[in-house]
Amino acid sequence: MPERRPELLRKLAAIVDRLLAEEDERFHDPSPPERSDFFRDAAGSAFARLAGELADPRFAPFDALTGLYDKCIVKAENEPVELGFQEHIARALARIDAPEPLRAGVAKAAHAPLAVVGSVGTGYGRARLPFPKEQIRSEILCHGLGAHALFPGTRTVLDIGGQDTKAIQVDAQGIVTSFQMNDRCAAGCGRYLGYIADEMNMGLHELAPLALASRRPVRITSTCTVFAGAELRERLSLGEKREDILAGLHRAVILRAMSLLARSGGIENEFTFTGGVARNGAAVAALEKLVAESYGARRINISSDSIYTGALGAALFALRAAA
Repeated sequence: MPERRPELLRKLAAIVDRLLAEEDERFHDPSPPERSDFFRDAAGSAFARLAGELADPRFAPFDALTGLYDKCIVKAENEPVELGFQEHIARALARIDAPEPLRAGVAKAAHAPLAVVGSVGTGYGRARLPFPKEQIRSEILCHGLGAHALFPGTRTVLDIGGQDTKAIQVDAQGIVTSFQMNDRCAAGCGRYLGYIADEMNMGLHELAPLALASRRPVRITSTCTVFAGAELRERLSLGEKREDILAGLHRAVILRAMSLLARSGGIENEFTFTGGVARNGAAVAALEKLVAESYGARRINISSDSIYTGALGAALFALRAAA
């Protein structure tokens, strides 16, 4: 390993230089290519791509470079942020030729006083929040109300997040009337797709475009997160194409969700898809196809801010309580 160290460091420096150059170019691009909103996914995908291009099988192999990244990313994600919001804004404005009205508007917004009039806790950690019980709401209630606020005609909500899937029926006021959730594991959720992306050294945002290129999707019956890697490697060893495997995986995820929807009461018009997986084009395409096959024409709503639907619902509950 000692003889590898100088070349590893040289390759790492080259990767970092390329990453910085790409980020600077992206910052100045008025229409940058779509990518994940999450730092780990975006950084990991770019690092793996550049490591693949620059790796030296003898002195700086791909697995050694990505291993160093894996060791460093946890520390980087958990270090305290040195700059505050206003300092970040100032640095961003300094990098672009922003007109004075924009600078003045941003400065006014950054220094605006905020008064907390109410709060509601939701999500997996809600029971541990130091809030009175009347300020705690389940994710199901929050997603139902949030979907209703975004699309008032919503009657059925499907939320596929990182750890669970929820099929929710709501009334004309966004109040939940019935629901179904997946069982205790994270099968068929965003985390399952995350494991697949990790196994393929891809970012989550890269899965859908590849899956949509499939011509012959593989039929997959299991969406077990624990065995995701083993199943993927087995399929590849049988000669299946990556895009066909991914198309089959996305279809299997949506089939699992369709079962929950049926048990919750079916799909009414309008139907709203929320959660991070709603931003996955391959999952959306599979959902549209299966909904049409099972229920006929249905209006399917998807907000560009689908990952914040639950937070919006929680904020609305807090606003109602403060009124």
